[in-house]
Amino acid sequence: MSDGIGVRKWRVWLWSYAPLFVWIAVIFLLSSDSGSMSNTSRFVRPILVFLFPTADETTLLFYHGIVRKLAHFTEYAILGALAIRALERFKYRYILAVSIVIAVAFADEIGQSFRPSRTASIIDVGIDIAGGLVMITALYLYVQMGSSATKKMRAEKRNNV
Repeated sequence: MSDGIGVRKWRVWLWSYAPLFVWIAVIFLLSSDSGSMSNTSRFVRPILVFLFPTADETTLLFYHGIVRKLAHFTEYAILGALAIRALERFKYRYILAVSIVIAVAFADEIGQSFRPSRTASIIDVGIDIAGGLVMITALYLYVQMGSSATKKMRAEKRNNV
């Protein structure tokens, strides 16, 4: 009987935390040499040339940089969402999620500083943290609005009865 409970707990744990850990692994994979600007230009550059056929090389490099910064923001927004999802049972889940985003952002850039094809940037850390904070804040506000709407509906129901 306890084996079934143990398996169930393991599945719940895996369902909660595996997406977070997998996404952290994806972030670290993207900070390897495979995520360098020269490698991402293989697929980003043709798209930019298609979208901006008259753009010169400097403009294309600028746009490529913007795409890369937006990718930083987006991957950490996803990290923030997955952290909130994994920590839903914790009282201080929002603070813990922000802590995870900050820790991964710094670890990511520190790791990049040891790769010759990559450069570490405090600006990237800021963009990463901003992406995570925006998502975590949005989720917090969504939950707060939902809970206040639920309270309001319950109060109205009580008053109507």
